[in-house]
Amino acid sequence: MTENRDLNAWLTHLETLHPRKIDLGLERVSAVATRLGLLPCRVPVITVAGTNGKGTVVRCATALLVAGGRRVGTYSSPHLMRYNERICIDGLPVPDALIISAFIAIDGARGDISLSYFEFATLAALYVFRDQQVDIAVLEVGLGGRLDAVNAVDASVAVVTRIALDHQKWLGDTLEAIAAEKAGIVREAKPVVLAEPGYPDSLYRVVEDRLARPQRAGSHWQWQLLGDRQLEVTLPNAQRLQVPLSAGLQPSNVAAALCAASLAGMPVTQAIAEQALAGLVFPGRQQHVAFQGLDLVLDVAHNPDAAQALAEHLATLPAAETIAIVGVLGDKDVKGVIEPLAPHLSGAVVCSLPDTTRSMASATLSRIVSASGVNVIEETENPLQAWSRLLDRVSPGNRVVVFGSFHTVGGIMPALLDTGVAGDLEKTWTPL
Repeated sequence: MTENRDLNAWLTHLETLHPRKIDLGLERVSAVATRLGLLPCRVPVITVAGTNGKGTVVRCATALLVAGGRRVGTYSSPHLMRYNERICIDGLPVPDALIISAFIAIDGARGDISLSYFEFATLAALYVFRDQQVDIAVLEVGLGGRLDAVNAVDASVAVVTRIALDHQKWLGDTLEAIAAEKAGIVREAKPVVLAEPGYPDSLYRVVEDRLARPQRAGSHWQWQLLGDRQLEVTLPNAQRLQVPLSAGLQPSNVAAALCAASLAGMPVTQAIAEQALAGLVFPGRQQHVAFQGLDLVLDVAHNPDAAQALAEHLATLPAAETIAIVGVLGDKDVKGVIEPLAPHLSGAVVCSLPDTTRSMASATLSRIVSASGVNVIEETENPLQAWSRLLDRVSPGNRVVVFGSFHTVGGIMPALLDTGVAGDLEKTWTPL
């Protein structure tokens, strides 16, 4: 029966297997991973945690390692359009058949152990990486760190990016509590790259208690901007590199990826860094796409910190009438997401996100957006409908900003590809 399921059928099946969508803890995933012989992991592992910037570090580190000749397995979440984006070899999403084979093996090994959707995905990534004989794995934490399924694997190099309030229901209501959870990926005597110059004290206590080797920005390594699109990084070994900086990226995250790749044992030369980072596209991160005379900005910003970064980016752009498409999950600080962006918006089309049970209804979202001083043009049932309705109301020269969730940005991408928009969108699904 299981052998006959296609990938979509498997994903639907996985949604029914566990009583809770989010169920943190390492016991279940570790037990099944051990049965499958996936632990301990036999290759070096870079694990990345943090509130914002994880995806940038993961993608940059992957590109650097691939450019350096390594065979790289990358696991990230969530996906924008296709589930396969979560599991990549050398930057390329793996085919359905490899994921299905992994699911079959996991389902056979788990016995009576109930696994969540995310736990299945994590195990599938580890299974595929072993099957494909990768040289190194780059893993993005899904939620928190200490109890996230990814943390069943010991990190050879840990990276912690910017920490802000998000997922308070699971991680705690303070930055101190959240930082302690993120620091859970740190391992004894192993390096941890700290991408920001300062963190809550709880993080430093975990690093100290575990006798880890902190690599602090501004202390053990440095970065500085050389103009808008050039970044100079001094690695922990005192090596100095000058690398291109793609639009919209936080330099601290690019620099942290360079440090992580170096600490994982790969010599990062100037030539490798330039080859890896020049023209690297980051889908859904302050991504600009030209569409029928519109400046379309795609950003998965879904917490106040990321929204503030998007607002600061919009402030640097030429003046234009700006209309948003907004869809959010109901467990987010939606008011905190909308308020930094409100001064930049002349209107918004709001939408529900029917592909997830966590969606905030468009009517509820509409009230929050209106209360923030933004004119709600229309309430719609899904991102594609929002896109269709918005196109009737915009003119060439306008700017359209799509934000609020991976589901929102990913929800309109099929329409863009169907209309023949190429360029940056096509690069989203091509090898690094």
